[in-house]
Amino acid sequence: MARSAPDSLVAVFLLVLALLLAIAAAQGPPLLPTNPSDAAALHAVFRQWRLEGDAAAEDPCGKGAWSRSFAVDASVGCDCSSGVECRITQLNVTGYRNITEIPPALFNLTELVSLDLSNNNLSGSVPREVGNLSKLETWHFNNNNLSGYFPHESSLLRNLKSLWMFDNYIEGPIPEFIQNLTNLTDLRLYGMKLQGPIPQNFSKLINLENLMLGDLEGNYTSFEFVENWANLSTLSLRKCGLTGQLLSPPRNLPKLKYLDLTSNNLSGSIKLLLQYKDSLNFIYVGNNSFSERLPPEIIQPSVPLDVSYNPFINGSLRSIPAGQKWPINYIGTSVDANGTINSGSLTILNCLRMQECNRNDLTNHATSFAINCGGKQTSYSDRMPTVFSEDSTDLGGAGFHVNTTSHWVVSHVGSDPFSKSPGIVRDILETDMLELYKTARTSTGALRYYVVGLANGKYTVQLFFAEIVIVDGPGRRVFDIDIQDRNIRKDFDIAKEAGGSRKPTNITHEVIVDNSILVMHLYWSGRGTCCIPYEGAYGPLVSAIKVTRFQDPKISPPQVPHSGSSRQDEKRRGIIAGIAALCIAAAVISSSVVYLWWKWVSLVKRAMA
Repeated sequence: MARSAPDSLVAVFLLVLALLLAIAAAQGPPLLPTNPSDAAALHAVFRQWRLEGDAAAEDPCGKGAWSRSFAVDASVGCDCSSGVECRITQLNVTGYRNITEIPPALFNLTELVSLDLSNNNLSGSVPREVGNLSKLETWHFNNNNLSGYFPHESSLLRNLKSLWMFDNYIEGPIPEFIQNLTNLTDLRLYGMKLQGPIPQNFSKLINLENLMLGDLEGNYTSFEFVENWANLSTLSLRKCGLTGQLLSPPRNLPKLKYLDLTSNNLSGSIKLLLQYKDSLNFIYVGNNSFSERLPPEIIQPSVPLDVSYNPFINGSLRSIPAGQKWPINYIGTSVDANGTINSGSLTILNCLRMQECNRNDLTNHATSFAINCGGKQTSYSDRMPTVFSEDSTDLGGAGFHVNTTSHWVVSHVGSDPFSKSPGIVRDILETDMLELYKTARTSTGALRYYVVGLANGKYTVQLFFAEIVIVDGPGRRVFDIDIQDRNIRKDFDIAKEAGGSRKPTNITHEVIVDNSILVMHLYWSGRGTCCIPYEGAYGPLVSAIKVTRFQDPKISPPQVPHSGSSRQDEKRRGIIAGIAALCIAAAVISSSVVYLWWKWVSLVKRAMA
């Protein structure tokens, strides 16, 4: 028994040693120190941004994350493969609205491969020293307040794969040097002040998977820069000044899933899109000048299709199986929908195609109406009770709904390319906010509300808003509002206007209706965040709409008609008032007679005296 004790000690020792070795293996090699130059540069940057706090003396690669949450991110990534020291290769600082400047020390981090400074409040121009970061593969400066021009030194970033620069105030022509960044797979430039045309040599960007350009000012662009991009999945060229026709024969884009050519001046046969019908999941070509018959093959039950406001597109819709609603929007075209919708809806849609609406075809000619956008019918009292109509139809990625009772139409187009974004949202948090503001209709593209058959005249339009989606973090919803084709709000931010999220705010605007149709257009123009709290949380959102016939407060309203009993009461009051007037008149006459008689007697007595 005595001999077994050493054996037991040896076994315990070996077990502890094996455990320590296992823990060491799990933890990996000992952490190496951060390169002194990188550490000094990062500390200088974070000091200027006031992010260091108590971590000023800590090794950056050892710390890794200063802050990381849903709302904000301040972290670094390092490469320690040299075996001697670690180099900072990734820097993420996002969601800090108090960060307004780009520190010069940032450009001493010359080993950076990924730099994400999105969703801050950076202002001024992009420094020329960005050319020092020649190893960058990811450069995201989106959702800031940067201005000026792209520095030419950006052309040195030949390793770039992802460039996001949307929602800034950068101006000037689209930089031609981008055509030489042939490693790009993801390019997003929109919501700024850039000018076209798109350089033809963008055709060299053969590795593109996502190309999103938009909101370009100035010169027009042909479609010829689009090449046979084998890996392209998302092609969004919304409002790029595109003219001419789609290429024939069409380019070979075998992986194309999302196509958005909205708000250009493209023409030619709509049949040219048939080349891509088997791969596309979303087709948005509204607000163009395409023509000819709409091919029945392009209309599919699971593919949102927007051809709205192409007045030269014609043809007939094939019958849709009962109980199904296919995601297509053809308002503003010459497509014949007869046989696919009821006669009441058809009358209203036909009215939208005319310059003058024949109100005789409609009944219950309205002078006011109200809609609970995204919600059920509800009542709301503001001076006088108002019933807000239900507006809860799911319109998918494209579509419209006709209310034949009150003669209004809601039209929607838009889907996020990378996620399914809801068109109707509801605030599930228990708050004291009025029920009217707890639901909303939203869109990543555009919403239009039409009222058809209004009596011509002046109207007061009230739009009701409350931000019930982007309620935390640095997200911003920004969109534009037109009424009767006139812009009334540019870069409208609900939360900013209301003083916070889950707070109601209203817009009141007076308009003239002169053709019996009122049109309200809410649309995204590339501004605001895209992905907070989820991808697709952007674009217009509206809680309710109310339209009433304008009454000048200086003019007294007409008296309310009296009932029969009230008229009898008035007659009684009139008789009593008449008798009273006669009595007063008799008293006055009697007093006058007595006074005159007294004066005559006085005069006679004086004469006799």
